[in-house]
Amino acid sequence: MTSIKKLAVAIGIITSLLSLSVYAQSPRPGLNHFSTDGISFDYPNGYSVTDESTAEAQQFVITRKGSSVQLTIVAMRRMIQQNELQAAIENFKEPIIKKIGITFGQANSAGRIPIQSQVGPKQAEGVRLQSLGNRKRTADVIWLRWNFRVVALTFVRSSVNEAVESRLWQTVRSSLRVEAPVVIGTKTDGVGSTEGTIAGGVLNGKALALPTPDYPAIARAAHASGTVVVQVLIDEEGNVVAAHVVSGHPLLQAVSVAAARAAKFSPTLLEGEPVKVTGVIQYNFVAQ
Repeated sequence: MTSIKKLAVAIGIITSLLSLSVYAQSPRPGLNHFSTDGISFDYPNGYSVTDESTAEAQQFVITRKGSSVQLTIVAMRRMIQQNELQAAIENFKEPIIKKIGITFGQANSAGRIPIQSQVGPKQAEGVRLQSLGNRKRTADVIWLRWNFRVVALTFVRSSVNEAVESRLWQTVRSSLRVEAPVVIGTKTDGVGSTEGTIAGGVLNGKALALPTPDYPAIARAAHASGTVVVQVLIDEEGNVVAAHVVSGHPLLQAVSVAAARAAKFSPTLLEGEPVKVTGVIQYNFVAQ
């Protein structure tokens, strides 16, 4: 297995460990809690969540048996920087709006009513569409950039049950949380802006504190030596929150992981906001 493939596997393991899906009852009565891979929200009892995510975007559809209501959350997986935001939002939201418009019998944008809505702590722009046929239906489509990700919510309901279904819309919008993607080995220029991204960047030189791993007696007796590479995930505060060995002598791996977990880094800023970072720490052992 090549070093790149090993790195990809290690990143996948770390990400999986940190973002295992959780489908648990919320502490608040009458609500369920959904959390997976950086997306979380509450929703009322009686509804179900279907994961329709793809490689490009996470997508979760909330429905209720016996009702035509449908609330969909879509979040792009990749990081969107400010200089590409306008084009990214346009390319993201338009297909969603057009799909609903066709279903509602609206072939163009003439029937769109501008709206604004609160999503968690954020303000979102959006439009409201209303069906043209006898079956009265309404759809709200809102979008925003949140933690470097473009997110859209659509809420389709009938006028008959609108008062009942509005609780779903309010609950999901107020509880939704979106985490930023992980930056792979980002280099900074010293003031927080990024110069580029290097897959599997070595982070030794960027550490504020990098404890030296112990040389175990059993490893010394076996004259174990060489380089141990540890893949780490660093949170927004510069703390190592996950560590996994990529390569190295088996007798030296445990102490290397322990040392990596104790390392400390400066927060990595992207456009002035702290982000999670993944990269590798290398430990060199000389036989004694």
